[in-house]
Amino acid sequence: MNRVGMVKAGNKKSQSGAVLAVGLIILLIMTVLGVSTLHNSVIEEHMNGNLRDNRIAFEAAEAAVREAEAFVESIVSVAAFDGSNGLYGAENDEDDPDGDWDASNSIEYSGTISGVSTKPRYRIKLLGEYGSSAGAINIGRYGELKAQAGVTAFRITVKGTGSSDNSIVVLRTHYGRRISS
Repeated sequence: MNRVGMVKAGNKKSQSGAVLAVGLIILLIMTVLGVSTLHNSVIEEHMNGNLRDNRIAFEAAEAAVREAEAFVESIVSVAAFDGSNGLYGAENDEDDPDGDWDASNSIEYSGTISGVSTKPRYRIKLLGEYGSSAGAINIGRYGELKAQAGVTAFRITVKGTGSSDNSIVVLRTHYGRRISS
């Protein structure tokens, strides 16, 4: 009988399956690493989506700030600042920025912004006239200069949203200009 292709079977007791156990452990480690990497990729994808959504909300709010500043530049009188429709006088309490923003307490941005779920809205509060006769204003010591005489100051508060209403950016800025009497 030809025994060239046959394996000796008498050595079965010394084989304990160590190669199989080591192979399964390595396979388990590779699987855990693969699942962990996939999990990290999903988390990073969510983070990037949220960052993008926040940037869209910020850009929408910035656009509304520019519109509000243009509105302030276009007015000839502060008589409309009576606490309604988003225009607050010096004696009016401004609504909470975390509260509702609707037509009764804010102004909707008139332009078109792609990617936002809701158009940004803004509120303008008349702070009063500043200058030599009524004192001076220096907000945050920016530039160390005082307002010139006859400057009427306004506080602009804007709320912008991103591609979902869950991403909200609220900006607040101060703006001043001379209003002829």
